[in-house]
Amino acid sequence: MTVHGAITAGEPLLPDRQTFDRLHLTIAPGDHYGLEFPISVPMLEDFGPAFLTRAFRASGAIAADNEVTAIVSLQPISVQGASERALLTVDYARDEPGLHRELFVKFPPLEPNFKFGLIRMGYGEVAMQRLSGSDGFPVKTAKYYFGDHCAKTTNFILITERIPFGVAPVSPALRKGYDHMIAGVEGHYELLVRALARLVGAHKRGAMPPEVDGIFPYAGAARDFEPIDDAAGKIDRLIEFISQTAPHLFIAEASDPAFMARWREDLLYGLEHKDVVIAYLHGDADYTGICHPNLNVDNAWYWREPSGDLQIGLLDWGGAGHMSVAQALSGMLMMPEPEKYQGLVDFVLSTFREELAAQCGVTLDAEELRLQFKASTFSTAICTIVEFFGDVFAVHTPETYASMKDRFDPRLLDSGLIAAIIWVDNILREWTDDLTPGDACREIVARSASHAKAMVAANG
Repeated sequence: MTVHGAITAGEPLLPDRQTFDRLHLTIAPGDHYGLEFPISVPMLEDFGPAFLTRAFRASGAIAADNEVTAIVSLQPISVQGASERALLTVDYARDEPGLHRELFVKFPPLEPNFKFGLIRMGYGEVAMQRLSGSDGFPVKTAKYYFGDHCAKTTNFILITERIPFGVAPVSPALRKGYDHMIAGVEGHYELLVRALARLVGAHKRGAMPPEVDGIFPYAGAARDFEPIDDAAGKIDRLIEFISQTAPHLFIAEASDPAFMARWREDLLYGLEHKDVVIAYLHGDADYTGICHPNLNVDNAWYWREPSGDLQIGLLDWGGAGHMSVAQALSGMLMMPEPEKYQGLVDFVLSTFREELAAQCGVTLDAEELRLQFKASTFSTAICTIVEFFGDVFAVHTPETYASMKDRFDPRLLDSGLIAAIIWVDNILREWTDDLTPGDACREIVARSASHAKAMVAANG
């Protein structure tokens, strides 16, 4: 972690649930700047301009002789997300070049169970945004004003410039799962994957700030998940929904009992062997790097240059750090339009390989990257789908689903449930490919067992 600006190796150790419950509402100094910070939007108002002055001076966002004189407005964002967010407007004693009055602020979510489930997210986001102000940072991000994380309490705060979505030349904000509403969506994914490759490539060629490996240890941000209670039962309920309640919302194979039986068997196998797979995904440094783990289309902003060229900046760095690039690519490809999904996967994998080679000279094997991508879906998608989506889909009755013509029914669009439908449909489509995630898991488990056997033999 970082303490008062001094770097020590590794991400912070996080508390168990009992310790979290005891401490997560505690106000404590941040690990980097040593300032006590607010942990919610109303508390930021209570801390007031004096706190913002101390914070912005500590981060270097304002000069030592400047100050924040007023919080002009602080408007919570009511749209549900993985954090508590607000739009902040401030006044300064004097202007400085590049200084923004319109800011964005983020805190952990308020609900304790949700907050505990996301405690790994804040450290990476705050640390990456802080590094983004370094010279030569390889991708554009929102300008950093202040951020800190407290490992003891798991709380964090992040303040950046506010992106003016919908104000020319910046495009309106995009939504995950609504790719059908984005003109030229393939161009957006190309920008996303090239940005990820630039980030990974800069790390590999040593162009990132020198403290980056101390802040983000090897595989420290690997996507992992707790064993799922009653995984078989949850899969069975999910299969009942897919194949009986709402088969018309998914690919035709969803109505084939043999297809779904194979899917069930492979899901259980992949979940059972997830530790072997995740270790394999981080076993070769060439296939890892500093990554943004969730580069969906909604975690960026876009604008067009006068020439008409589309440009990109990256947002929402929660959970960022050193991880498998296959996991990062899988996180990017959660919710494209299902009809475009498999072609887009091929395009993204080949584009990443091309851009990474150009950035740092590392050429990944195409088949190996594809194998890792397939297997990575268990730790980036399938674990969530199995754990939570049975409850998510229960929001409507079977009769309601039967009355829906397709996934564009207003009841799915208006609620955002279309995103969950698309995510499951895309995962199902993986089992129509010649290499399925189940195949990839079995291959990796076999390779790992063979390697372990060889090591035993070599050591007598």
